Amino acid sequence: MATISSIRTKLLAQFPEPQATLMATVFVESHDELIHRAEFNELTAVVKELATAQHELAEAQQRTESRVEELAEAQKDLAEAQQRTEARVEELAEAQKELAEAQKQTTWELGNLAKQVGGLAGALGGSLEDFACDLVPDLLEHHHGMVIASAGPEEVVVAGEPKEFDVVIRGSIDSRPVIVLCEVKAAVSASEVRRFLKVVDGARQSAPGAEIRALFFGYRADSQARKAITAAGAAMVFTRGVMIP
Repeated sequence: MATISSIRTKLLAQFPEPQATLMATVFVESHDELIHRAEFNELTAVVKELATAQHELAEAQQRTESRVEELAEAQKDLAEAQQRTEARVEELAEAQKELAEAQKQTTWELGNLAKQVGGLAGALGGSLEDFACDLVPDLLEHHHGMVIASAGPEEVVVAGEPKEFDVVIRGSIDSRPVIVLCEVKAAVSASEVRRFLKVVDGARQSAPGAEIRALFFGYRADSQARKAITAAGAAMVFTRGVMIP
């Protein structure tokens, strides 16, 4: 770095001593001031950059804190949702347990009911058959003038095989032999009507010369069953009415 003495020595070659000394002093002082001012400007720029960086860092930290709060809230919501899910799973498990118990109880009750209905059906079927044996012959006598020869359970050949019928009424109408095959049911459905009519057709084929008629006896029959009986020209004796064609 140049000093006042070295600059003054160079200036003495051209200027008197007082001027050389003054000029050397001014040179050095001006140079130092310029150096300090440049360093100050650089320091100011650095400070500004640092301030900007600190501001950006503060904003980034603020955003991070906000995200951390959002994450904490989301974790809280997730924990609450998980608690609700666990509670619902427990409720579902309890409900499934109760359903299994109820189903077990229902199965037992259905089995018990089936036994009761089975026993009742057996008792009721027997009484209905007896009732049919007493009532149907009188109705046939009244409506057709049928002379009754016998009435009761009997085997009749169907398709070459003997088949037991609830009630078979044998007799004659106008001296013609007539056989009435009775299906006795507490409640007669359309499917049962169709099944029994097929059996009666089989009995007719097994005895080509005989006049065989079908009759349904019971407490009730649905509308489809009544239509099927009427369409086949069969007889019907129920608590709601009597139809003997």
